[in-house]
Amino acid sequence: MGLLRGKAGAVIGASSGIGEAAAKLFVEDGAKVSVVARRKGKLDDLVRAIRDRGGEAVAIAADVTVAADHARIVEETASAFGRFDFAFNNAGTIGNFAPMLEQSEGDWDRTIDTNLKAVWMAVQAQAQHMARNGGGAIVNTSSWLAVGALPGSTVYSASKAGMDGFLRAAALELATHGIRINNINPGGIDTEMTRDAFQHDAEVLKAFAATHPIGRMGTPRETAQLATFLLSDRASNITGQAMLVDGGYAIAGQRG
Repeated sequence: MGLLRGKAGAVIGASSGIGEAAAKLFVEDGAKVSVVARRKGKLDDLVRAIRDRGGEAVAIAADVTVAADHARIVEETASAFGRFDFAFNNAGTIGNFAPMLEQSEGDWDRTIDTNLKAVWMAVQAQAQHMARNGGGAIVNTSSWLAVGALPGSTVYSASKAGMDGFLRAAALELATHGIRINNINPGGIDTEMTRDAFQHDAEVLKAFAATHPIGRMGTPRETAQLATFLLSDRASNITGQAMLVDGGYAIAGQRG
């Protein structure tokens, strides 16, 4: 039996990478999902792929920086499937991954609005529904850069560290409503966002992958597997945790 059998929820930031892999895996594990992003065409392709495999999914075009869209995502998901049990908040931006002295106030605002404020708005809308309907589970995508750094990551690191700080207080508040909330903190995962951060330089990406103790970057599906577990009832005693899924990359130590 799938870990998410009988459950329904939303994958926000589902048009590519970890979100796309998660939507497919959640359905394989028995869930019904709404897939959410700005790019409707990408979502329609994903829904078709899920339905071709016998799964249930709907596409919802939305902008995560708009508060009203988060309420609409919850309402449309609950309307489509008759319930709203979980949410995977995966949308985010790498922003202007450049030295701090070359960044602008606008760079800060855009990254913080998308990576931190939008997650706060999403969790608020999701938890309000769950609190009225017996509880649920929420997972957000943070990053190893919440606890680490690379040249150029000042704003991105701040946004993800903020997510991890918000998480702990939210877990205390939401537990009384039967809602669990956790973060996953990917390391180097082979996604378009990672390639963007390294300006699609194949040699630099190869060198970065080699610095991981396991000798490679992770895959979106590997990351989605942790999200699946945390959203399932098997993680019923886990809340308020930010969990690294990084092939050991964030372990401090000398690397050649």
